[in-house]
This record gives sequence, structure tokens and C-alpha cells, in this order.
Amino acid sequence: MKKQLTTMILMIVIIVLSSNMMAQVAVYDTVSIYDIQYVTNPDSVQETIWLGDTITVKGFIRHGPRELWIGARWACHVTENLNDPPDAWSGFFVLQNDTTEINTLFSFVQEGDEVYFTGVLDTYTGLTQLAILTDPVVPITIVSYGNQLPGPVTVTLADIITHADGEQWEAQHIRIENCTITNNDYSGGQAVIYDGTATGYIDDYFMYFRAQNDNNLQPWPANGTTLNIQGYVRDIGQDYFSINPRDTNDFEILSNPPVISDITRDIGIPISTELVKISANITDNGVVDSAVLHYSVDWGAFNEIKMNVARTIYSASISAQPNNSFVCYFISAVDDAGDMSQMPGDTTDRIYYYIVRDGDISVKDVQYTWGYNYDGSGMRGFEVTLEGVVITDTLDWTNNFYIQEKDSMWSGIWVYDDSLRPNKGDWVRITGTVEENYGVTRINDLTDFQVITEGYGVPEPVTVSTFEISNTGDNGEAYESVLIQVLNVTVSNPFPDGSGNFGEFEIDDGSGGVRVDDAMSSFDGNLDSTYKADHTIEKLIGLGYYSYGNYKMLPRGYDDIIGHVTAVEDEPHIVNKYRLDQNFPNPFNNETTIRFAVASSDPVTLTIYNILGQPIRNLYRGAIIPGTYDIYWNGRDNGGKTVSTGIYFYKLEGQDFSSTKKMLFIK
Repeated sequence: MKKQLTTMILMIVIIVLSSNMMAQVAVYDTVSIYDIQYVTNPDSVQETIWLGDTITVKGFIRHGPRELWIGARWACHVTENLNDPPDAWSGFFVLQNDTTEINTLFSFVQEGDEVYFTGVLDTYTGLTQLAILTDPVVPITIVSYGNQLPGPVTVTLADIITHADGEQWEAQHIRIENCTITNNDYSGGQAVIYDGTATGYIDDYFMYFRAQNDNNLQPWPANGTTLNIQGYVRDIGQDYFSINPRDTNDFEILSNPPVISDITRDIGIPISTELVKISANITDNGVVDSAVLHYSVDWGAFNEIKMNVARTIYSASISAQPNNSFVCYFISAVDDAGDMSQMPGDTTDRIYYYIVRDGDISVKDVQYTWGYNYDGSGMRGFEVTLEGVVITDTLDWTNNFYIQEKDSMWSGIWVYDDSLRPNKGDWVRITGTVEENYGVTRINDLTDFQVITEGYGVPEPVTVSTFEISNTGDNGEAYESVLIQVLNVTVSNPFPDGSGNFGEFEIDDGSGGVRVDDAMSSFDGNLDSTYKADHTIEKLIGLGYYSYGNYKMLPRGYDDIIGHVTAVEDEPHIVNKYRLDQNFPNPFNNETTIRFAVASSDPVTLTIYNILGQPIRNLYRGAIIPGTYDIYWNGRDNGGKTVSTGIYFYKLEGQDFSSTKKMLFIK
């Protein structure tokens, strides 16, 4: 009773406070959730017509703002009204990017509150959302609390399988009945389900499940489990929606097959004379009737071995296989009720495997996925010894470096170590443990590091297209941690994450866009507006990378961005002569812009020289369409280091043309 009274008093104070603060701020247009979310042709257009506008929205809070895995932010789902079941187009998503600002009162909202939010409409991976204002602060207004929320609307997976059908249920609370878990260990912490109409995906967007995945626990029911499930619909930007349950109360279990977990093998990479023992923990709410190890050698038919049991640990051994064999396997189990499960659940997507090697292993042996969609290494958890040339060092990314054994697919790998300081270009041998870091394979816990050849040399980057290394291309995983380059690209989206900008930008060479990330210590990405829409880049070099559901490029530093043309004049006109203008500003201490004009499509070069006449930075080299251009210099040399204070010269050279001008850089 005391707790209820305290809650009531607190809510009254917040309502009064928020109402008073609201009266002191500007009033924006109030728009209904239905009007924001509804689109006529969702199969082709999912963006709201209010995108980018500052508006006020009213809704009922579905859950607390700290329950979602959203980094250092607050967020929640809201519903427009209390209709039960909910109407189509009535779900919405609200977040606060800057949680250091507490005067918004967003952190105080609770499930069942009726609230007015004011913010800017944007999108993230296709999800329409309202980012509430923090500069200036517009506090939320709570007009009522303790409202009884509607239950979920019952749909089928076919109803949310495409944007044409599923867009109306975005951010809505839904229920799927009589579905089966077909793969509870899918890529990215998801689970795959099937309800007889279509295949769908459960995701761990709520912290309850994310924490289990982050700690390598299995949050989803066993493969083969039938259940009713409810959760929130989220557009995750890969042409499908996911269902996000809040906790296990959102599962109604209809059958309980055996739970298979903790699958291990005793040898990571066996030699041709060694047996390999496979073990698993298998439990059931009744009795496990039997467990079987299925294995195949070099894509042959699967053999079956009945597993022996000691308490709940089942095991069986695969016989020794010839050198260079590829061995894949999975486990199935049946209980006394006849319910069956297996791990992995869908062996066309993922399977456990190892290779037999009598000699040294390669980086490709660790990275290659053998045609399966699952991108984790078959050597995960095992110690390996690898060789390669250091292609980045800890100056590029603190406590991290990359090695590469050859200039081809599957040949690079990320290494984490907080003590080594390797030199770029050295051929090294490392020994450490293979792990998966949020979808990227890397080596951790090094036990040995040796320099085999100093100054071996960094390989030339492999030329690829932006499409082939993107989410929709075929080679994003193959070029993970490999030094690659794309040519003659345009900035197609300077801020793909909208107002929640994380420094990434998107580039396109005409084949399809791919993101550029700024994880490296020596590259700041697009935190401001360095890379604007339609800027062109002659060459962009970087490592293949993956994070937050996207394949990306990871430049090692500013020297990997070559020929960045920052702008073309808005009104193009015929240019009949070459011209090099004075840089502006001048002097400068951060970056300066150089404007030049070219009269033909012949190659030109724009180079920075020090006072001794030595070239220190190549800004542009190649052919360019006749016209007037701006190109910037950030005071860094070709090695990515900031130059010292002093006088520098910049020189434009073209066919029968050469011009040099002077500028002053001040630290």
C-alpha cells in the first residue's frame, strides 16, 4: 500500500512538473501516429512524409525506457490508443539520444502512461522513430497513468514477411500462434521460427535476452519447440521484420523437446591419426530417449553414431579421417514423448565442422565458411597459430591490429592485444584463441608473438565493387579483415543513421552502396559534414568489416581516402581553361579548401609539398569531368600524421598546365 501511494505521489509530481515545463516551450504541430505511419504503397515507400520535421505525438507507453538494447540511449514502444486488439498503423517508437539530459522526464515514464512527446522524425534501418528534443529541451507531458494496455494483435508470419504486408504492424505488439523453433542459434543472436505460412525471426532487442546472448547463453527455446509467441515488430533494414519478445512471459510453450546445449569437441584441428570426441549437454522435462551424432566427410552421406551418456553429458567419437578432409556434424535427440530436437536446427544454414590438417593451418582455414550462411569460425574457442603480414598497427586502432597472409578472399584476420605494438609491414607468427566478436572473427588471448621477417611489406589492396561487399552482395564475409579498395565512388548517404549519427557514411560506385565506418583510432569518419552527399572519392581503401547488421569498409586513416572532391559548383557551366585558386581559409589550423577548375578530361594531379619541395600529400590523381571543384586538406600527410606548423605549397598539374600556390598551416 505504501509503495502504491509513493508511486501515485511521484506520478502526480511528474504530471504537474511536465505540464508546467511544457507551458514554457514552443508548441509544435501535433500529429497522430496513424498519420505518421500510414503509407499508400508500403512495398515501395516506407518513409513518412513528416521525415525530418519537428512534431508532437501522443501515445501510451508500452514498457520502460531502459528495457531495450540501444546503447547509451532510452527508448520505448508506444501505441496510439487503447483499442483491443490494436489497430493497424498504430504502433510507434520513441527514443532519446542524449541521456545526460534528464529534464526531458523521459526516464520517469512507466508502462501505461499516456504521454505527449516532442521531437524530430527520422528513420533507422527502415524503422520510423521520434527522437525527442534535448537541445532545446522539450519535456514530455504525462496526462494520465496506469492505463490498461491492449493485448497483442494476432497475425501470421506471412502477414509480416514483406514490407507490403508487414509495414502496417511496425513497432506494434503482435502474437504468432503455433509456430516452431527451427533454428535457435541463427546469425546475430536471432532465432528462426515457422508457423506454416512463412518463416520469421525472433530477435534479442530487449535487454532480457540480449544479456544472455552476450554471455554466450542460449536465450531461445530448443529447436523443435512449438509455442505461441508475442513481441514487438521491428524493421531491421534487411528486407524483413523481426519479432522482439520482452521476456520469457512472452512465450507460451506448447511442446518441450530435449534441450541440446554446450556442444564441444576435444580437438580443434585434428591430424589424420586422431579421433575427435563430440560432447553435448542434453536435458528434457521428461526423459531423453536417445541422442545421435550425425557426421559427413567431404560432403558425403551422413553417418549416425548413437551417443553414450554420463548423467546429462552425451558423447561419441568420429573416427580418424585422411589429411585435408572436411568433416561436418550435428546432433539430434528424442524424448519419451516423441518430441525431437537437433542442433543446429537448420543444417542448410549452419553446421558444426572441422578440417583435418597434418601441417600448418592458414588464416583461410579459420575464416572460410564452406558455403554456409553462418559466418562464425569452425575454430571458435580453440587456440591456433597463424602467420601473416601486419596490415594495420596499434597506431591505427589502439590495442588492435590485423594480419593478412595473401591478397585474396578469406585471408585476413583481426587480432586483439593490449600489450603488443607490432610494426606495419612485418611478417609475423601469432598464437591465440579464435573468438567471435559481434559477428567478426578475431584472435584474442595471445600466448605467442614472433616477427619472422621485418619489413616484408603490406600487400596492395584488392579492388572490389561496393555492391559485392555490401549486405546484398556475395563477398562481404569473404573480404572480412582483408585490405580492399573501391574506385571512383560517390557519397550516396552522408548520415545513414539519421540523427543518431555514429560517424558512418555510405558510398557507391554505381553498383550499390556500402557503409564506411570510423572504428579506427586514426579516422574520425563523418561526425560532422566532411563527407557530404554527392562528394566524390577517387579511391577509398579499408578493411572489410561487419557491425550492427551491416558489412562495411574500415579505413585505417585519412591516407586511405584518396582524391576526396568535396563539392562541385551548384550551377555547372562550361570551363574553357584550367585554374587554381587561393585556398580558404588561409592561414588554417584544422582544414582548408582548395578550389580548382579543369578544362578537359585529361588526367590531373593536385599535390601538397613542404618548404623543401618534397611531396607530402597526394590530394587527387586521375581524370575528372571538366568543371570547377573544391577539395579539402586536413593538414595530414600521406601517412595520416598531422604536419608541423609552417608554409606549404599546393600544385595543380594537367595537360599543358601547371600552377602552384602557397598556404600557411598553424597547429
